[in-house]
Amino acid sequence: MKRPPWVSTEATEERAGFLPNFCRGEMLVSVVIIAQLLALVITLVTRRISLNIFEDLLLISLFIQWIALSSAGAVCGLRRFLNQLPKLWALGMTYALLLLITALISEAAVWLLWVMDQIPSPRPSWYSYFHVQNFSISIVVNALALRYLLGVHELQQRTASEERAKMQALKSRIRPHFVFNSLNIIASLTRSAPTKAEHAIEDMADLFRMMLTESENLVPIHKEVEVAQKYIALEQLRLDNRLTVNWDIGKFPRKAIMPVLTLQPLLENAIRFGVEPSPEGGVIDVRLWEQDESIHIRISNPMPRKRKLGRNEAPEGQALDDIRRRLQTHYGEDAKLAKQDDGSSFVVTVVLPIRGGTP
Repeated sequence: MKRPPWVSTEATEERAGFLPNFCRGEMLVSVVIIAQLLALVITLVTRRISLNIFEDLLLISLFIQWIALSSAGAVCGLRRFLNQLPKLWALGMTYALLLLITALISEAAVWLLWVMDQIPSPRPSWYSYFHVQNFSISIVVNALALRYLLGVHELQQRTASEERAKMQALKSRIRPHFVFNSLNIIASLTRSAPTKAEHAIEDMADLFRMMLTESENLVPIHKEVEVAQKYIALEQLRLDNRLTVNWDIGKFPRKAIMPVLTLQPLLENAIRFGVEPSPEGGVIDVRLWEQDESIHIRISNPMPRKRKLGRNEAPEGQALDDIRRRLQTHYGEDAKLAKQDDGSSFVVTVVLPIRGGTP
C-alpha cells in the first residue's frame, strides 16, 4: 500500500530498527560530546603519555574522536541494511563492526606515529598493551551504548503500542447512545424526509469509514475538519435546533498536519457538557487558524448553570486528558492545551506546531 505523503520515510525507517540516524546533526553532536567526556576520563585515570596533562588530553581526544566519528559514519551508512535484519543479528553485527573499527584505527594510529618518526618501529614495546587497552574499553563502551539504544527503542515501541491502543479505543468509543439515536432519527426520516435520511446515512457511513479505517496518527487538517463536520451533521439530526455550530477555518499550507481525532472528541465534549444538558441547547464556536508557524484551535461552548455530574466525572470529561497525552506523545513540549471556565462558557485552546510530529 502506498505511503501517504504526510508520513516521512525517515520516521518509518526509525520505527523498523533500534539504530537511530547518526547522520543527523544532533546525533553527531551527542557522539562528539560523549567521546570527549570519555577522553577526559581516560586521561585522568591512565598513565601519562607526555609530561603535560593537556597534551595528553589533546592526543587522547583526537584518537577517540577519530574512532567515534568513524563508527558513527559506518553505522549511518549501514543503518538501513542493519535495521532490516532481525534484532539479534543487527545487534551482533553492529557490535562486531564497532570493535573492528576500534582495532583498525588503533593499528592506523600506531602506523601513523611510525611514519611521522614519532616512534622507532611499527611494533613499539607498548604495542600490545595499547591494543588490549583500546579493545577492552571498546568492548565496555560499545556494549553500554548499544544496550542504551536498544532500551530507548523498546521504550519507544511500548509507547507507540500504547498510543495505538488508545487510538483504537478512541476510534471505537463514540458513545453507543449517539449511534442508536442517530439510527432512530434516520429511521424516522425515511418516511417524512427520505432525501434527508439518505444524506444522513451517507454522512454516518463516511464518518465511520474515516474513523475506523484511518491507519495514520497524523493527517492533513482538511481531513480532520471533514470528520468533525460529519460528526456535527449527525449530532444536529439528534439535537435539531438545539445545536448550532459556527465554523471559522483559516487557510493552511499543504504540509500542515495534526493528530487524527483531535477535533471530534473536543466537539463531543462540548456537546455533552455544554449543549445537551440545556433545554435551549447552545452555540459552539470552532476556529482554526495559522499563527507563528503553529496551528491554533479554539472551541467554546456554553456551560449550563445546573449541571449534575456523575461520580468521578470531571466538568470537561476525559477527552481533554486523552488529547493532552496524545499531543505530548507527538510533539513533546511544543504543543499546548489550555482550558478556561468562567462559569458561563468553557473554552479549549490547542496550539501545535505546523510541522509533522512523531507518527
